[in-house]
Amino acid sequence: MTSNKSYTFRSLDEIGRFVLPKQLRKELHLGEKQMLEVFSDGERIIIEKYDNLEPCLVTVPLPKANHTFAFGNGTVTLSPEGLEKLIKELSDYKESHKD
Repeated sequence: MTSNKSYTFRSLDEIGRFVLPKQLRKELHLGEKQMLEVFSDGERIIIEKYDNLEPCLVTVPLPKANHTFAFGNGTVTLSPEGLEKLIKELSDYKESHKD
């Protein structure tokens, strides 16, 4: 079995900070203001990308289920309901503009 894990060692500074490697930030599309959720699980520290701080472009609320999608140089944040509405609207648009 092949593993996708790459290992890097980082030390904490005097107030507990460390730097995520640039390649990891790039792979996970982590921008300068990206929020991260940090918690522990026994002896492990878990850091997860926290996508729901932006309102849904379509439905506006801020549920934890919102997801930010990266497109080119920008992002779009959608709730599951907003995603469904957008897919339907795009599908209807495509159907009505067939040649």
